[in-house]
Amino acid sequence: ENAFEPVSYNYPDVLTETVADFAFGLMLSISRRITEANDILKLRKPLEWVGFYLPATDVHHKTLGIIGFGRIGKSVARRAAGFKMKVLYNKIRRLSADEEKRLNVEFRELDDLIKEADFVSLHCNLYKKTYHLLGEKQFNLMKHTAFFINTSRGSIVDEKALIKALQMKKIAGAALDVFEDEPNIPKELLNANNVVLTPHMGSGTYETRRAMTEKSCTNLLMALSGKIPQDLVNTPWKP
Repeated sequence: ENAFEPVSYNYPDVLTETVADFAFGLMLSISRRITEANDILKLRKPLEWVGFYLPATDVHHKTLGIIGFGRIGKSVARRAAGFKMKVLYNKIRRLSADEEKRLNVEFRELDDLIKEADFVSLHCNLYKKTYHLLGEKQFNLMKHTAFFINTSRGSIVDEKALIKALQMKKIAGAALDVFEDEPNIPKELLNANNVVLTPHMGSGTYETRRAMTEKSCTNLLMALSGKIPQDLVNTPWKP
């Protein structure tokens, strides 16, 4: 029999601000066509300075819909305030009226949020009830000018339905850091011009990865010495 029980813990607050930065960066990249413009120059493609070249979409003063309003979702909302965005949110338990006022956010049922938002950013956890939470119905409800951003978990989205929505121009574009079958990415997404893709790197900064490593080492030493690790998930603890 093993001397130690399996230990699981998470990283609350360690990566919150870093992932929120990244989610907002993806929003800017897809709406302002930053990645696409970068590729044009680096691949030495001819510039077409005729008419309205690379028309993009403003972020400021638009409506942001945040699905899942935990630490990261709230941090994204704070960033949106700097862009004077209207922020809608959806979560299982609605915030108090005082907290909504403090954060300057408005609650919406999921379908209503999706209909109203110019940007939909996903930040909920993956479990049985959220598997394929967003599918064909939801993408059909979105504005054809809207953008979808996912830095949460790939399986919360029906990827085939998302691909169909992108191909049929049901939505304007998507920026994705996570996928259903990582590291495999459907060729339809790889070949799409209206998609920005990154390899699950939302928390990938020097500062955050170092903090995660330090916490892992601290928790390991605590567990080996019979102490309760920080932010334990699989309670009760049995040293």
